[in-house]
Amino acid sequence: MIGVPRRTFQVTVLLAMLLVWLPSAALAQTRAWLDPASTTLGEPVILQVETDQGSPDFAPLNADFVLGAQGSNRQVQWSNGSMQQRNVYSVTLTPRRSGTLLVPSLQVGSQRTEPLQLQVGTDTVATAQSNAAAFVETDVDDAQPYVQQSVGVVVRLYFASQLASGELVLDTPDGASLQRVGEDRTDVRQVNGRRYNVVERRFLLIPERSGPLRLPGARFNGRTAGGFFDDFFGAGGDGRMNAVAPERTLQVRAQPAQAPQPWLPLHGLQLRYTTAPDSARAGEAATVVVEAVANGATRAQFTDLPVPDLGDAGQVFAEPAQYDETFTGSTPRLKITRRYSIVPRQAGTLVVPGPKMSWWNVDSGSAEQATLPDLTLTVAAGRSGTPAPQPLDTQAALPGEDAQPAAATAVPLG
Repeated sequence: MIGVPRRTFQVTVLLAMLLVWLPSAALAQTRAWLDPASTTLGEPVILQVETDQGSPDFAPLNADFVLGAQGSNRQVQWSNGSMQQRNVYSVTLTPRRSGTLLVPSLQVGSQRTEPLQLQVGTDTVATAQSNAAAFVETDVDDAQPYVQQSVGVVVRLYFASQLASGELVLDTPDGASLQRVGEDRTDVRQVNGRRYNVVERRFLLIPERSGPLRLPGARFNGRTAGGFFDDFFGAGGDGRMNAVAPERTLQVRAQPAQAPQPWLPLHGLQLRYTTAPDSARAGEAATVVVEAVANGATRAQFTDLPVPDLGDAGQVFAEPAQYDETFTGSTPRLKITRRYSIVPRQAGTLVVPGPKMSWWNVDSGSAEQATLPDLTLTVAAGRSGTPAPQPLDTQAALPGEDAQPAAATAVPLG
């Protein structure tokens, strides 16, 4: 029997132990990756971190990204007869600017991830298609909306020559409703030194379930009026022009468990008195007018402004609210005005409770409440022979809405 030197035996045992330990050490490394590896401004990506060190600190990402939905799942692997448990943490990132962005190294327990680079292109196809006779772009005001949140969608058609006819279509995506809002707007813009006519069309998109929501690209089919410049811009001998915008994918967030009810997801909500008296007379009506401005809401989504409760101290007659729907950029904006007639029952002091409305701030991801202060009215004695107030007709027809279903609609001649 050949003896093995003691030192050689120790080295052999050590190497064997290293071979057993190396796979486990490899599995213990924390790593991060992006899905997808590049994007355009306004389109989110998902950062995933695989580790056995606990949850990552995502705070350093706020410098260049808007942080969205976060999640985690557990993975179990067997290696050399031993079980390895791993957690994969994910966070949705929306770039704040275009260019090459750095996803910094993140602290995860006692380890750190490697820094990553993300290429972020511009949100418009105008630069890439500036030589085309026509192209289409789509803007959304929130790439990570909540369920039942009103999302403003703006579709712009750019065309370089006179149109004889055409239609611009945006299909309703699965898992959402889509309404066209208002009339088309026309403009003239310079893109890379070239003059384009622009038709801008606005829509309201309301997601119905959480998860990825694919918004198809808007499609344009048209025909030019013909002429030398049509051939120069590539419209073709028959004058036909076709263009399709890139599709968008929105990441829809579920309604938070702690959200106030009724569910009202908004970018902002402000209340104010436009008429607020400080005196009144018993048996006679004093007028109070409240105005609310909701950024990110539609008339169908918004509940009525509340009616103050005076108990036995007086009566309140509320007129139907008046609505004004507009857009600020690509975000819907709703102004609600409601008039109240306050009728005190007796002389003295009457406190009219200020309105309160709970809502969900989609930008900060938090519950908020919009309030106005109580009104204190000095009530004089009523005049003799004053007739009893009559209730208003609150069932009167409201003004018609300015929303209509999305459809294939001919673009007006430029």
